[in-house]
Amino acid sequence: MFNNYLQKCCQVLIITLIYIQTVVESSHILGIFHERSFSHQILGRRLLLELASRGHHVTMLTPVLPKFNAANFTAIEMNLGEQGTGSGTNLFEFAKNNIWDMVVNIDEVCLGWTETVLKDKNLQRLLRSNQHFDLVIMEQLGNDALKGICYHYNAICIVLSTMGPTWLTNEQMRNPSNPAFMPDMLVNYPPTMNFYERFHNAYAQYLRQVYFFTYTINQHNKLLQTYFPGAPHILEIVYNVSLVLLNSHYSISNPASNLPNVIEIGGFHLDEPKTLPLNLETFLNEAEHGAIYFSMGSILHIQDMETAKFEAIIKQLGQLPQKVLWKVDNTTLPELPSNIMVVNWAPQLDVLAHPNIRLFITHGGLLSITEAVSCGVPILGISVFADQGYNSAFAEVSGFGIAVPYGILNEENFGQALDRLLNNSTYMENAKQRANVFRDQPMKPLDRAMFWIEYVIRHKGAPHLRSAALNLTWYQYLLFDVFFVLFLFIVVIGFIFMKMYTCLYRKLFKAQSHVKQKVE
Repeated sequence: MFNNYLQKCCQVLIITLIYIQTVVESSHILGIFHERSFSHQILGRRLLLELASRGHHVTMLTPVLPKFNAANFTAIEMNLGEQGTGSGTNLFEFAKNNIWDMVVNIDEVCLGWTETVLKDKNLQRLLRSNQHFDLVIMEQLGNDALKGICYHYNAICIVLSTMGPTWLTNEQMRNPSNPAFMPDMLVNYPPTMNFYERFHNAYAQYLRQVYFFTYTINQHNKLLQTYFPGAPHILEIVYNVSLVLLNSHYSISNPASNLPNVIEIGGFHLDEPKTLPLNLETFLNEAEHGAIYFSMGSILHIQDMETAKFEAIIKQLGQLPQKVLWKVDNTTLPELPSNIMVVNWAPQLDVLAHPNIRLFITHGGLLSITEAVSCGVPILGISVFADQGYNSAFAEVSGFGIAVPYGILNEENFGQALDRLLNNSTYMENAKQRANVFRDQPMKPLDRAMFWIEYVIRHKGAPHLRSAALNLTWYQYLLFDVFFVLFLFIVVIGFIFMKMYTCLYRKLFKAQSHVKQKVE
């Protein structure tokens, strides 16, 4: 009898697992990654290809078509012209902007960029077709009106923040976001801030929020209503996101208290290091005193750098006994010192994994920081814009790097940073320890991403993970109504006491006057 009961339980379990697998594998997923930069495309493709390999039917909208074919994976090209981060702009000039200019410029660029995506002929053709999607995954990058696509398909909405947590990813989930110890990406501060830094950080974050809710979100709502007539107000859609995936991890960014539907998957794009091309392998193997890898990412162009700063970098690097491998995009440089080798492209992770690499000079992009940490290599961060300043500051306060923001870079501070990083073994030791922390995880970041994506599919958006804070208006969430009532209570009590005091004073005064008159 027990055997029959056990057999039936096994049958039920098998049927249940088959049902769950069928539900998940039959999902049709649309991925939208409209930022053309190499790093953003890496993240989008890695996530979507893994979903396709697990049996999902995946369609990707991208301005950069991949040069491969994969089962269950279809890529559709978006013609966005020159739209994208840094298109037609000298991003090094961005480092000179104040907070207000950065807020306004970023929002204006993102609004125009979002409308360009919504106008795209292939996207419009897809929206008019009979194709249906159960899930939409998109990058969170100033593109809130694109969430109308989730509304159009009545699909579950998931966003990926390629820059880790921002105030907006936190806000749309009502995830805790305290400017006292959570730096905004527009300031170059570490998590531990002094009074001025906390004041400046709070100013930057609240300025962004006020500007967003009084101007930006209204402009996105106009776009939403234009391209998706009849849609609810955009805030209803923004606050209906089921899952936020953060390209972060406590080994590479500030530890935070995240809600259960805010998941850190930093490092999910990483593969095991591979053998280097022969020319790079030979160059690094011959580095008797070690080697430095230098890359400013895929959208910062060396030819846009100020001449004085460029010459300061060249002079200091040329004096080092170490070899320098410098990745520069399609640029003809002047004659360089003999210890510097310039390449148009390099497999960054594979280079950083080489045992002779002693330092990584970087712009401080999150993928670069992640790869440096995973390989246990200290960094010198020359931050320019976006989250680069925070990432570099975090590396410095954590002891595995030094930050020299582009705005203050000169020959002296750049040379001093090189000297400390190359001749003080503490930085390398801290980098190795940080690598151990990064690797010590219960599951691979990509597997964690897949679990939670499929979890919200199985549970139809997982509304049970939503914070009750999403049911509150902004003034209720910030307790302004409570503070207002408390203020009124204090005012009323104060008024009553004042009246009582006045009446009592008048009575005493009259009594004293009456006694005085009798005495006279």
